[in-house]
Amino acid sequence: MPITWWLTPKFFDVNVILVSLMINWTIYAVVSNFLEDFHLSPRVQAANYFSVTLMTVAFFILVAALEPIETLYPNPYDWLLIGNGPVLGSIIFGLAAGIPLAWKLGEKTKLRIGAAVTAVVSEGLIAGFTLLWILNQT
Repeated sequence: MPITWWLTPKFFDVNVILVSLMINWTIYAVVSNFLEDFHLSPRVQAANYFSVTLMTVAFFILVAALEPIETLYPNPYDWLLIGNGPVLGSIIFGLAAGIPLAWKLGEKTKLRIGAAVTAVVSEGLIAGFTLLWILNQT
């Protein structure tokens, strides 16, 4: 099946963009902490980590609660496809809840490191499942 058959404008293109945004956000947050050019305060670092972690948690809760979007060709990982609105909602929730949480708790080093590790692991899960979905398109 050619890739154009499953790149439907209703769900796939925007979902991939939104999930990529979450993944890139984590990569930026982690890498920027190790570059000297970026002098981010601990609260800004924590805001990145908490937001990404909460985005991912919200995404997987929505995946468990919502029915997946039907596709033309079944895929064992279609349960990940919940639509643009819920994915965008999980991103907005992560920002809305993660930034205030980080502002309150962002100065604690151990908590910030734990949030960074959690963000990397959670984004790795989403990236892995996204890759599995793409590779299982037949």
